[in-house]
Amino acid sequence: MVDAVVEHFDGVAESYDEVLPFFSGFAKLAVERLAPPKGVRALDLAAGRGGMTGALLARGAVVTAVDAAPRMVALLRAAHPGVAASVMDVSRLALPDASFDLVVCGFAMHIVSDPEATLREALRVTRPGGRLAFTVPGAAGDGPDPLVELYAEYRQYQQDGHGRHGNDFDFADGFPGLAGLTATDLEIAIPVPDGETYWRWSRSHGSGRFIDGLTPFRRAEMHARLLEQMVERPGFVLRRPAVLWTGRRG
Repeated sequence: MVDAVVEHFDGVAESYDEVLPFFSGFAKLAVERLAPPKGVRALDLAAGRGGMTGALLARGAVVTAVDAAPRMVALLRAAHPGVAASVMDVSRLALPDASFDLVVCGFAMHIVSDPEATLREALRVTRPGGRLAFTVPGAAGDGPDPLVELYAEYRQYQQDGHGRHGNDFDFADGFPGLAGLTATDLEIAIPVPDGETYWRWSRSHGSGRFIDGLTPFRRAEMHARLLEQMVERPGFVLRRPAVLWTGRRG
């Protein structure tokens, strides 16, 4: 049976992080704060097209990247031919114990099917005392955002009534073997030229599953309303928060 999340990300791989530099923007911020030394052995979990991988390579890291979506891995290999990139289930890593100094995972722990197993595997392949780092979405701000507002309104038209695609894992609860857990707030601000760009961006990553869950009529209606609202907001800037969780293998 094909995992629906993996199937979705395989389908959006061509446009993933290409419409607006969302994930690569957060990756640069995260790696700047991690400041890994040159030559660090790093593993990029759920690497996508390589936002974290590229930021780590720029710091001189030796990177291994894995993702469950074959097309993502193919595109990552094309962009970073020197990286050992493999199609792999992040909850069952075919990698040796204690083989990395740093394990990172950008915007995936909240959507993987088994976050506890994924974190156990991440700890297993990290050397004792090595670092682990995960970015997850932060709480939405108070500023007006037409897309966020439309998501909230159109949840009622989802089959399950909310259209949430994720899990309830929370790093704030701690995790056995993950020591010195700290949270750092991150935020990006990306100018969005027009409504059609914003719509294409919304369909190019995980939130596209929400839109796919609408009927064709409601999807077209939501699209039209976003375009109308964006006309009224010239100079709109996409602002999104995230949290960078970091810790060490105890």
